[in-house]
Amino acid sequence: MKQLLLLFSFTLICTFTQAQILEPVKWTFDTEKVDENTVAVTFTANVDEGWYVYAQDIKEGGPIPTEFTFETLKGCATSGKVQEVGKVIKKYDGMFDMDLKYYKKQVQFKQLISLEGKGGLVAGYLTFMTCNGEKCLPPTDVDFKFEL
Repeated sequence: MKQLLLLFSFTLICTFTQAQILEPVKWTFDTEKVDENTVAVTFTANVDEGWYVYAQDIKEGGPIPTEFTFETLKGCATSGKVQEVGKVIKKYDGMFDMDLKYYKKQVQFKQLISLEGKGGLVAGYLTFMTCNGEKCLPPTDVDFKFEL
């Protein structure tokens, strides 16, 4: 009985050790009033050492680009495209056999929002993929919501 209990405990410990989730990218969100009718929403990716996040304009056949989906816009509208702010790296990637654009350490994505009156609501999700030169993690969706 002791051997069975010991074997069960060992199996349980191994399962929990392997089940740790790797999250090399942490996202934060912020808003900044640009003028009376415009707000900038900022999505900041803080990327662990050795990992990177792809830009928005990746050709088909490569990794999943960073994408923003605005599902709810109440009392407001997006103005222009999401802008990337950071040190972009443009480099050939042998894993995908193509030239790619990506960011290490940190990148900000900014979207201007035009308000139609007092306040508004913006909600949706972003999709991103991260790699480290040896492996890539599956694309991940991150929900966001801004009450302006």
